[in-house]
Amino acid sequence: MIRDFDEETLLEYGFPEETIRVVKFDRLIPFCMRLDWCWNEETGVHKVIEANVQTPSFWFECIEGNARVAEHFGMKPAEFGLKEVLSYSIAQQLQSAADWIGKSIDNCKIGLTTLNNTEDMGTMRWLNQFVSSERCTFPIEELRIKDHQSLFHEKTGEAIDILFMWYPLEWAIHDRDSNGVKLWDALEELILKRRIAIVNFAAAFSLQPKSIFALISDLGLDFFPTELAETVYEFFPKTAQTADEMGNTYFAKPVLGRQGEGCFSMINGEIGVQSANQDPWYTEQDYVYQELLDFPTLEIGGRSMTALWSTWLFDSSKFYKAAGVGLRVSEGKITDDYSYWCPIGIRT
Repeated sequence: MIRDFDEETLLEYGFPEETIRVVKFDRLIPFCMRLDWCWNEETGVHKVIEANVQTPSFWFECIEGNARVAEHFGMKPAEFGLKEVLSYSIAQQLQSAADWIGKSIDNCKIGLTTLNNTEDMGTMRWLNQFVSSERCTFPIEELRIKDHQSLFHEKTGEAIDILFMWYPLEWAIHDRDSNGVKLWDALEELILKRRIAIVNFAAAFSLQPKSIFALISDLGLDFFPTELAETVYEFFPKTAQTADEMGNTYFAKPVLGRQGEGCFSMINGEIGVQSANQDPWYTEQDYVYQELLDFPTLEIGGRSMTALWSTWLFDSSKFYKAAGVGLRVSEGKITDDYSYWCPIGIRT
């Protein structure tokens, strides 16, 4: 439905103008997403507050890390068979990507790339084990475009057919090379001509803006079939694109916010808490305004920590399969880059 919106509507919901053509063009289904929850047993509030689709982090911790820590402490993992779900979903996505560009998967060179930092590159190297086809893993700084014809890995010179790029699309549209030349036009051309397929990129970005939650509220319960309307009412918080629609108490976040940056709460007309990072990149964006929720807290090491639960969904060809759960805790009210992973297990 989002792909079928006209340009004006997409702009109204916060999609950058440069992204619109690829969002409407890319028909690859997002192969995964991470949902973040306010899951408060004391108050009975169970609401999904965000969907992180295009570049979700927190992979290893939920898929493998929890089980390793549980085993170390003599506990049972909270879930089993997660790696198999991830492997199947990636294989399905890569096959779909090969079909999209009209090549046999056996003849496709696959590249896994992201920013050159410890966490992001570590995640890509970990994901590398789930790709059975010929592939290479490298920092995004080594990715190059050749004569508007192909992508290639600078160090090896190898052309890339399918790119597993864990890099925000809203950043990619602004990137420039060492000579100051904007790179997006050439990359967009490769996508539109099907010379490259990028996994979880433009199609996933169609669900990434926080305004999608406002869209769900805008559509209203009458839009959905009865069984889905009940789910929407129970699990989705009211979200709006203007503060006036929410009254004087709400939680505000940038439409293209990440890592909790640029957020703040408003309580009875006065600012409550704010993100530690108020970078203009985020604060100058359009905002969405969401029902203010009371998150649960946990006592850890003598400190009261705010708890944020996350669950993963993976494309299993017929439906999205839930696989992977994780818990992050933070000293402040807003979960951000300074939050901690809290491993979980089941006592035996």
